Amino acid sequence: MKINCFSVTFWFNMFTNHLEVLNELSSSLKDEFSNFKIYNDNPNIFAPVIEAHEKGKKHLTFSKINFQYTLENVTSKDFKKFKEMVFILFDILTKYLEVAHSALYINIEVEDKEALKTITDKTISSKFYTDDLIDISLKLGKKEEDLFYKIITILNKKELQIKPQTTTDGLEVPLPLISWYDSKVGKEIIEIAYEINDKYSFDFTKNYHTTDFYLNKMLYILEHSLENDITNILKKGKF
Repeated sequence: MKINCFSVTFWFNMFTNHLEVLNELSSSLKDEFSNFKIYNDNPNIFAPVIEAHEKGKKHLTFSKINFQYTLENVTSKDFKKFKEMVFILFDILTKYLEVAHSALYINIEVEDKEALKTITDKTISSKFYTDDLIDISLKLGKKEEDLFYKIITILNKKELQIKPQTTTDGLEVPLPLISWYDSKVGKEIIEIAYEINDKYSFDFTKNYHTTDFYLNKMLYILEHSLENDITNILKKGKF
């Protein structure tokens, strides 16, 4: 199993003191992130993307109504770091505003030579699987503990292998425009997007907002229920 990313998103009412929040983020996270800048000084279009020093590994996206942190190229061992950052960011944000609701997300890939058959076999119906079937996407959502929404999307992907070409300086790089006819499907993959959020509580509880307690519960579900949920869906057709 390959983990593509962990992500957390916080939603809140539009606010005006984004500069104060940005300055505190810049000060508190200077060892983690760089380029804390507002790329447009119009507060209605304020939406910077802040890259980590280790480019491509993690980034922040900050708008007037939500804040997202994504940690990419990870393994299960990185989940502890992710949890720590979730609470660091939450603590900073909640100095200035109430988080209306939030969501935790993980995206994973599983290599499977019969990806389409695996997805259809126990879920929709094995009758859907034929030699002519090329793509499928299955989205399931349910409430959890009368507090959260759990949303799982399962789909098939094909990973292309493109024959590398040698550049003038001796480097081998894939150049699709040159080597497209040498490409082939290298892997069949099942991609799974797994989200747990507290929008259910926000929808049905007056004056609800995310707290440490609910974040902890969602993180626990994300960490301890994912494998069992996926197994139940793909192997037993249950969710």
